Amino acid sequence: MKNIRVITTLLILISAFVFNACKDDSNPSAPPPANTANLIRLDSGYVLGAAAIASIYAEDSMHTGYNPVYFVLYDSVTLAVITDAHISFNPQNHGHSAPYENPPEIAVDGKFKGALVLTQSFTDAPMHWHINYSVHNHQAPGEPEGEGEYSPGRVRDNPDGFKSIVMPDSTKLYLSYITPNTPAAGMNDFEFIINKNEPELFPHDGSYTIQMTPEFLADGHTTTGNVNPVGDMSNGHYKGKMNLDASGSWRIKLKVMKNTLSYDTYFDVSY
Repeated sequence: MKNIRVITTLLILISAFVFNACKDDSNPSAPPPANTANLIRLDSGYVLGAAAIASIYAEDSMHTGYNPVYFVLYDSVTLAVITDAHISFNPQNHGHSAPYENPPEIAVDGKFKGALVLTQSFTDAPMHWHINYSVHNHQAPGEPEGEGEYSPGRVRDNPDGFKSIVMPDSTKLYLSYITPNTPAAGMNDFEFIINKNEPELFPHDGSYTIQMTPEFLADGHTTTGNVNPVGDMSNGHYKGKMNLDASGSWRIKLKVMKNTLSYDTYFDVSY
């Protein structure tokens, strides 16, 4: 069964490549093929019922915390790239869900970008997480809908960039580091997301006040010019700026505050 799936996937990808290579470039309405050169392919297959083929990519190996995920959709008959669709995630781990961000309905450079916040690692039993998804294909006649599923495989632990905390009022939160992917000397845009740990819902929460202090672990010095992250109420993302003035390991200390209550935690980064 596994060999059949591998052969089917290869045929899908070869067909898509041939179609994109041989299509009429004089047609200005045909979208160009998606650029996935720097991404890792997780899975490919037909989305039954949606008249679509889905190829799924990630930026890195899957880990606990924030994982950007990219969908590239093709028409299952013409293999033309689909750029207008509604994709919805439903990650499952033995019946339990996790936070996620569905992609916008219009693809950017041929890719629909969403995100999964995986809350548990599995290195020895890689089939625990199953990512169920639905596709509403806006470009096919009748706008058909269908469902698919894939497993991200092993999910590595990420203690430097994923924190599960309990505030003094017993509110349970997940904090997930997003950027910078590669810290550099000087000012860096800094972003993370907060989700409430409320099973099956996991709403984002942009209502906390954050005090941030980067500390260089080699000698304990801190920097000036930092901008404390501010939460976005619409998506729970917190954005600020951090100043890193030496190469090595840094601890980005965070004081999470609301209603006179606070909790101290951190992310670790290095460059």
